[in-house]
Amino acid sequence: MANVTVSQWVSKSQERLDAVWKESAQAIVKEMQTPRKKGGKLPVDLGFLRNSFGAALNSTPSGDGNSAYKSAPISIVVNRAKIGDTVVFGWAANYAIYMEARYSFLRSAAQNWQQIVNKAAQKVKTRVGG
Repeated sequence: MANVTVSQWVSKSQERLDAVWKESAQAIVKEMQTPRKKGGKLPVDLGFLRNSFGAALNSTPSGDGNSAYKSAPISIVVNRAKIGDTVVFGWAANYAIYMEARYSFLRSAAQNWQQIVNKAAQKVKTRVGG
């Protein structure tokens, strides 16, 4: 009987861990992709940089920047991932590194990682309890 209880506890813990990191990944993307005009750090003129953002599972993302940014494909990549996978985010625009150096949209989000995870953990705890 004790083994079943421990197994259930481990399973629930793994589910919560999975939910926290997926919630955190979505939140950091949102922070990185928030335009300066909406309180973020990402510069948006014509939208090519923002639109060139992509995500990939265990590989390098690709994008062309020619279609409007949508968060749904990013969510699909994150939700398909399992603990141990590598989810890679990036911008395909060839000038992204220069814009990052000037505006710090990636670095500032990364510096907030612990707060992002803490907030995600609190959301998950509220949602599922424990």
